[in-house]
Amino acid sequence: MTKDFARTAGRGLRLARSAILGSSLVVAGLAPFSASATEARAVDPVDLDTATSYAVLADDAVSNTGNSVIDGDVGVHPGTEVSGFPPGVINGERHAGDAAAERAQTDLTDAYEDAAGRTARATIGPDLGGQTLTPGVYQVSEDADLDGTLTLDAQGDAEAVFIFQVGSDLDTAENSAVRVVNTPGPACNVFWTVGDSADLNTNTSFTGRIMAVKDIRLESAARVEQGGALSRDGAVTLDTNAVSRSDCTPATAPASPTTPAPVTPGTTAPETTAPAPVPPEVTESPTAPPTERDRDGRPTAPPGRPDRDEPPGRPDRDEPPGRQDRDEPPGRSDRDEPPGRSDRDEPPGRSDRDEPPGQSDRGPDNG
Repeated sequence: MTKDFARTAGRGLRLARSAILGSSLVVAGLAPFSASATEARAVDPVDLDTATSYAVLADDAVSNTGNSVIDGDVGVHPGTEVSGFPPGVINGERHAGDAAAERAQTDLTDAYEDAAGRTARATIGPDLGGQTLTPGVYQVSEDADLDGTLTLDAQGDAEAVFIFQVGSDLDTAENSAVRVVNTPGPACNVFWTVGDSADLNTNTSFTGRIMAVKDIRLESAARVEQGGALSRDGAVTLDTNAVSRSDCTPATAPASPTTPAPVTPGTTAPETTAPAPVPPEVTESPTAPPTERDRDGRPTAPPGRPDRDEPPGRPDRDEPPGRQDRDEPPGRSDRDEPPGRSDRDEPPGRSDRDEPPGQSDRGPDNG
């Protein structure tokens, strides 16, 4: 009894000294930060390298039933089977047994080992539904079950990182959800390492990249947002699902077409193309006098030279001189002359009116 009493008393003294020392550190302001607070600030995102572009990646095969839509690349290696597209749609590249899929599988293995090897800030589960968690690394020692909604609070940090280390299987109930709140942008850094298989039940809405060692199965209408279904050593089975890879690359705003680019002093301004000039419409001057024309359609005077400026007695220069009807002597007209008779052809002094009566041009009178 005496030894037991002594041991009990010794433990009490040690506890008392620890309490006094801890109180002294707090009063002095020298108490260290808690491990969980430090861990929350030190979490880095997981780098998947070339596997980042994949929404679905498998080791054995990728099979689909129904109108699934995959936003991202789809790959398989060393297997070569990618079936069910169509009716499914792949908004990305398809790699079946090629070098790109092989490289992606290698990068997936590296990313899995990185995430699974992180130091956890807390152990949670196995039931994840109804919880609200802040950024950090969380461990689930055995199976993880999600029945309801798991809320991830990013606390206003667009780069908040959540890593979940599931030791065995990940299973969700119908209509379950993982949603991220208090984030100014898309939740790009949610990672799930699954030591065995993952099964998302009907109408599950899931956020993050599932990196499973074995098979991943998505039941009818299950969705994976800002992540993907990536299997290291198994198959991925789809049934009328929507899967979108994480994409946090900021969009580049197009340059304004109306804002000219700044010109650095000493440089030449960029050449711009001016619009083609529009020729002015030609209209007739309202003060120009009308042009007068004769009966043959020819102008009677040059522009600006009215008839009143012509010297008196000058006929129109376009009419042959002396050939004006008004200047012809009375009774003298070419159209009144008998055919073959003109005054200029008559010998001088020979005119019908000068011949004596009874005389003819043929000779003297014989009788």
